[in-house]
Amino acid sequence: MKNSCIVLEGGGLRGAFTSGVMEYLLEKDLNFDRVIGVSAGACVGASFMSKQKGRNLKVNVEYPSDKRFMGIRYLLATGSYFNMKFIFEDIPERIVPFDEPGFYNNSAGFDVIATSMTSGKPVIFSKREISEAGLNRVLVASSSIPLLSRAARIGGDLYFDGGVSDSIPVEYALGRHQKAVVVLTRPRGYRKRELANKFLLKVVFRKYPEFLRSIIRRNEAYNKTLDFCDRMEKEGRLYIIAPSAEFSIGRTERNFEKRMNLYRHGYRIIGEKFENLQTFLK
Repeated sequence: MKNSCIVLEGGGLRGAFTSGVMEYLLEKDLNFDRVIGVSAGACVGASFMSKQKGRNLKVNVEYPSDKRFMGIRYLLATGSYFNMKFIFEDIPERIVPFDEPGFYNNSAGFDVIATSMTSGKPVIFSKREISEAGLNRVLVASSSIPLLSRAARIGGDLYFDGGVSDSIPVEYALGRHQKAVVVLTRPRGYRKRELANKFLLKVVFRKYPEFLRSIIRRNEAYNKTLDFCDRMEKEGRLYIIAPSAEFSIGRTERNFEKRMNLYRHGYRIIGEKFENLQTFLK
């Protein structure tokens, strides 16, 4: 579809919903000029770009049940609750191989959003910059959740989850494309609450005041973005796909059936909306 892009929100294992949506679009061979991903959304988007059917189901729904995927022991041993080596090295390199040539041969643009620890602002890694830094390194940076992960170093800066500074980069998307599809991982009507306890964040990130400010004010920025999405949807520039509240799970959800139900929900809901989506894009 000319001059269109798709924006994929993060949310840890809530990415099971995005995985189901993108699997359906992959089967329908629906392409976009650009894929923009944040955190788990970027990980799902990468397999969509490489056109590997079924890969997101294995990686984001099935493998989180593997004891090597996540846990407190990894947080204590490595500083990251998610086992980054297993997820971003072992899985793509040998367990569920990632087709890197296929990814780069895809003519569509691919942007990953991370948050600079120095400035607290979003940093956009384009496909060219990803090729220089390494795809897995950039995905780790975008997926490193504050307090649950260590910061990831790329070049001379440290990075955390892109969701800290720009959870749903729709303004960036609409600044470059006429229309955008947005896949959310929270249900319609959701609004993020203010952090109840900021003490630990203030202690851990006291040397990075701009980053700390972004974390503390994240709910304000997130909710403003959702209001912007609502306005752009009414103006016909956004097509929003969101899960139903009954399928909600946590970002570290351990229950396989809940993840699988969310994946199936994503696959089913985009199937029901596919004709409307095509009309929107045309």
